[in-house]
Amino acid sequence: MKKEVSPELYNYNKFPGPAFARVGDKVVSENIELSLLLDHKEAFDQTAFGQRFSQIMLKFDYIVGDWGNEQLRLKGFYRDDKPVTSDLKIGRLDDYLTEYCNFGCAYFVLENEHPQDLPVEPEDKPRRRRNRSRNNRKPQENRNGHKQTSSNQKQQRQERQKRQDKKKINREIQEAKRGFVIREKQR
Repeated sequence: MKKEVSPELYNYNKFPGPAFARVGDKVVSENIELSLLLDHKEAFDQTAFGQRFSQIMLKFDYIVGDWGNEQLRLKGFYRDDKPVTSDLKIGRLDDYLTEYCNFGCAYFVLENEHPQDLPVEPEDKPRRRRNRSRNNRKPQENRNGHKQTSSNQKQQRQERQKRQDKKKINREIQEAKRGFVIREKQR
């Protein structure tokens, strides 16, 4: 059984923005003023727009909202004279509506006369670990907290090599037990 929830309780935006009011062909908020250019099938709903709106939309010259499956989707577009990719220009609005929106959906177009440049936050690049060459390594401490000397390190290397050789021999024995041997081709 589907639970009925009133549209006022929907809030899709994690950080809701300002409350909008429609005054004629203007959509206004505290410090935001947008012009309603096109309202196809009376698609503009100030409550749903306020719930979906994010400050990032203020960087666009045009904001297009379309309805699909009873949900409002907002998409930003730039003027045709701005140097951006062509699919983000308002001249490609018809392509966007036919390609990405439901057939015959209700949509609206808002114009932002004063687009804002959002401050760019510097990205934190992960620091790369520098590998030290083996010759420049500092003497390491063992589990007891004592520094290892070069002769002690030599001994450890020799033991490690012996273990590796033992593993190699064991692998060869296991392969021989499998019952087949790959031989070189005789010429």
